[in-house]
Amino acid sequence: MERKVLGILSIVFGGFGLLLSWIPIINNFSFVLGILALILGIVALVVNRKNKKILAVIGTVISVVTIAIVLFTQAAYSHAMNKVSEDIKKSTSSSSEKTSKKDSKIYAINETVKHAGVEYKVNSVDFNEGSGFSKAENGEKYVVVNITITNKSKSDYDYNPLDFKLSMDGNEPDVTTIAPDDVDTFDSGTLKPDATLTGNLVVGKTNPNNTKELLLVHHDNNSIKDLDSTFEIKLK
Repeated sequence: MERKVLGILSIVFGGFGLLLSWIPIINNFSFVLGILALILGIVALVVNRKNKKILAVIGTVISVVTIAIVLFTQAAYSHAMNKVSEDIKKSTSSSSEKTSKKDSKIYAINETVKHAGVEYKVNSVDFNEGSGFSKAENGEKYVVVNITITNKSKSDYDYNPLDFKLSMDGNEPDVTTIAPDDVDTFDSGTLKPDATLTGNLVVGKTNPNNTKELLLVHHDNNSIKDLDSTFEIKLK
C-alpha cells in the first residue's frame, strides 16, 4: 500500500509553485517550492519503491514542470530586460548623434548655410512696428526676416515657416507670431530639386533697444527641442 503523506506534500508544494511560476519575482519562491516538492517526491518514490507510487510520481512530475517553467520564464524576462536596456542605449546613442549634427557655427546675414542638401541665406532683417490692429506695443517691433531657400538635393524638400524660431539673448519662446497686415509672408510648401524660394518670415516680437543678441534658429520637425536645432544665424 502506498505511503501517501510525502506524495501529497510533494503535489501540494509543486502545485502551489506551479500556480506562481509565471509571475515575475514571485516565481523565485516558486523555484524553492519546486525544489522542495522534487525532494519530497524523490523521497516518496524511494519510500514506496515496493508499493504503488502514483502520488509520488504525480508530485515529482509537477515539481519538475514547476522548476522548468520558472527557469524558462526567468530566461525570457532576462532576455526582455536586456532588450529594453539595448533599446535605451540605442536611443541614447541616436540622441547623441542628433546633437552632434548641430552646426556649432553662428552664421551671419548674407552668409549661406548648407544643411541636409538645402541652402539657406538671410538677406536682411527688418524691425516692423506694424499698423492698425496689428501694431506692436510697449516698444516692441516685429522681427521680419527675408530669407532665400534653395533645394540643392535630388529629392523634394518640404519647408515650413514654423521650422524657424527667434532666440532673444538666449531665450527661445515657444510662440507663433502672426504677421502684421503690411508684411507678406510665405506659407509651408514643397521645393523641387534646384528650385528657390525667397520670402519673409515673421519670427517674433521684441524691443530691439533692450535686446543684445537676436538669433534665427532652425529646427527640424517643427520642434523647439534642443536636439532638433540644426543651425543659427545672427540677426543682431
